Amino acid sequence: MRLLDLSPAKELSLRLVAREAGVTPPAVYAHFADANALMVEIVHECWRHLADEMARAARGADGAGAFASLRAQIGAYVHYAMDRPSRYRLLFAIYPLGPETTRYLPRPAEPVYLKVLEVMDRMQAEGHVLPTEDPHSATLLAISLTHGRIALAQTTPDRPWNAPAKVEAFVLDILGLLFKA
Repeated sequence: MRLLDLSPAKELSLRLVAREAGVTPPAVYAHFADANALMVEIVHECWRHLADEMARAARGADGAGAFASLRAQIGAYVHYAMDRPSRYRLLFAIYPLGPETTRYLPRPAEPVYLKVLEVMDRMQAEGHVLPTEDPHSATLLAISLTHGRIALAQTTPDRPWNAPAKVEAFVLDILGLLFKA
């Protein structure tokens, strides 16, 4: 993960990982058959890290209602993506890994999706009117809004309006409008 935080995913190799770990390249093959297998594990781990950060943020908002939990989760999502752009881009760049790899990634985004869906279910139970017909669609809407704004910000990160705090404020403002909160 340190290597990924310092350089784009496309620069990762088993040799580089071995050097970072202080082992010989053949030692890495005991754990990963090839670079694709390594990338699959990294993608899964990144999704798990993101979901864990979102869960921690939501726990910090417990007691303030489901919409506060959603705001906390989405804020954590934005910060994860903006603070770790190489990791985040990798989450949505499965296609360069090759079509054979995707068969090993059943629902890689599921940990994040389920965290948001849980909050949508809570919101509905609390009487919030969702901006879509069901919690699943509302989950997709919230994640799509967040991802879209992050993707745009990462194309020109040096612009002041693409600073993490600005991206977070934009996404949270729009969520407030969509959920009438």
